[in-house]
Amino acid sequence: MLVTLIFQLCALQTYASTDAPLGSSLALLWCIGNCILYVGVLTFCIIERRWLFADARTGTGINFIPFIKTSITIVTHLVVLLEALIARGVYRALDVRVASVDGALGHLTDRAGTRLARARTHFRNKLLLFCACCCAIELGILALVYSDPVQLALWCLTVPSLVIIRLKHLHHAYHIERLTARFDILREQLESLVADGVSPGRPKPTEATAVPPKAQTSLTRWKMNGPSRPAVIVDCVPLRRMFVAKGTYLTLWHASKDLNGCCVYSQLANLLQNFIQCTCDLYSLYALLYLNQLDDIFAYILSIVATFTALGVVLAACENCKNQVGQMGQLLYKRLHGDEADLLAKMLENFSLLLQHTPMSFSLGGFFDMDFVLLKEIAAAITTYMVIFIQFMPKEDTPTDATTASNSTLANSTATATPE
Repeated sequence: MLVTLIFQLCALQTYASTDAPLGSSLALLWCIGNCILYVGVLTFCIIERRWLFADARTGTGINFIPFIKTSITIVTHLVVLLEALIARGVYRALDVRVASVDGALGHLTDRAGTRLARARTHFRNKLLLFCACCCAIELGILALVYSDPVQLALWCLTVPSLVIIRLKHLHHAYHIERLTARFDILREQLESLVADGVSPGRPKPTEATAVPPKAQTSLTRWKMNGPSRPAVIVDCVPLRRMFVAKGTYLTLWHASKDLNGCCVYSQLANLLQNFIQCTCDLYSLYALLYLNQLDDIFAYILSIVATFTALGVVLAACENCKNQVGQMGQLLYKRLHGDEADLLAKMLENFSLLLQHTPMSFSLGGFFDMDFVLLKEIAAAITTYMVIFIQFMPKEDTPTDATTASNSTLANSTATATPE
């Protein structure tokens, strides 16, 4: 599968999708090799910090903004790789659990395989489009900005980490969309169960087939006042489908909880990196606009667009999955009207209570909920820090060369001179 191969090449998936011991071993070794390589890259950046991050204005010390952006990007890349190694078994168990649901969905509908194949194709096209856009953005930044050898070396050190960090968002969205596709099939089956006022598989009573009510006698009144007896199940196909649907939902719900637990540290590190990078880029963007230096402005804009696009993809996947489960609860609520002897109505009522008490949610260790509210909070926090940083921005430009300094001194002396 192309999607799995891309994630394995990025060292985000340290196992083979099928039972292939050789493929799993190669993916594991590749991820370990990447960890060792980027430990060396981080060490090189720290040792050569005075060459890579030299302050061009003063000639001494280091420029803090490029240094913090580069270091946090490489550290985040290492966290992503290390968690891919640590959570290797959890991801494999998640794949096994999701694959076990496909057989149950096949019993519910014959179109499950087609729908799942269509969902895989849709995500594959989305991943390829994002990879193409990300490569075009980074190459555009390289052509626009990094002509200096030092800047070129810094770009070569950090751009692989930036790409992997953004693809980690897509890797998280991949597992969420797998759950969403199965929830979508399950919701359609529940629609077929609650479409009519009677149980599916039983014909609706018409005027010709309706049984006229019988006149009540003393015997029938005695039977009505007696203890209730269990109803006789005439058609058990809807009940069997209901059992399968409920078991499928519980399996997918537990799979979502496994997914929440196996990507906590990497996604927290990703969010921290996204926040720091966007804050630094926006501050640099404001400084360039303030100084009227528009040469490098497009590079910062492209970098911010790529980062927020990757974050928006995973948050949109979380919102879509939550909406699918929410629609299932609304469908079941419409069917909660049946007599006391309707076992299907009782099962739907219990399923509705289950959906209310076990809602679908995606979070990072309880720190953040993965939805569009998080994107709004990140934007608000970045704006707050931007306002604080702008207050400390110097308001006067210092001369950059001796000619400008001499011209400024001459102009000041001329303006303050008094005639004899």
